[in-house]
Amino acid sequence: LDMGLQDFRDTDQGSMLRVKGADTLLPIGPGIVRGVNLFEQTIRTFVDGLVVQEASIGEETIWGPHYVIADLARHITLVPGDVILMGTPCHSRSIGPGHYVECEITQIGRVGGTVVAVDPPRASVLGVGHAPTDSPEVRRVALGFDERVPEYLKDNLRSVSRA
Repeated sequence: LDMGLQDFRDTDQGSMLRVKGADTLLPIGPGIVRGVNLFEQTIRTFVDGLVVQEASIGEETIWGPHYVIADLARHITLVPGDVILMGTPCHSRSIGPGHYVECEITQIGRVGGTVVAVDPPRASVLGVGHAPTDSPEVRRVALGFDERVPEYLKDNLRSVSRA
């Protein structure tokens, strides 16, 4: 389940450390699934039981699993059990406290959890560091509708059910 604190996107200057780095943002399944061809699977995201994202991994990802693995293996030694995060289909949704979010890959399984609010770190209350922000630009990039997304994917995304 690929989650992030998108209101920190402009503070990271492309690193995604604060956006993706919180301890609770990456629930993964209880085991490793073998023998499944990812190119033949569909990934879906649900918010409160409604499909908000859906994509064929083999047809709608910009860089497929084979490309990503080959690219990483040029620089990193991969071993059995390594987890490679492929990101999420375009057109993410904003969610808030109380929403129940699930991610499913056909023939692999489904993980999910309830979004909860937490108090901000003490440093941000004291005015230290860079506080999160929200703006149309942050949302445009975070939700997958910027110029880097190919038109055919934008058209596909517009046909997905929305929460």
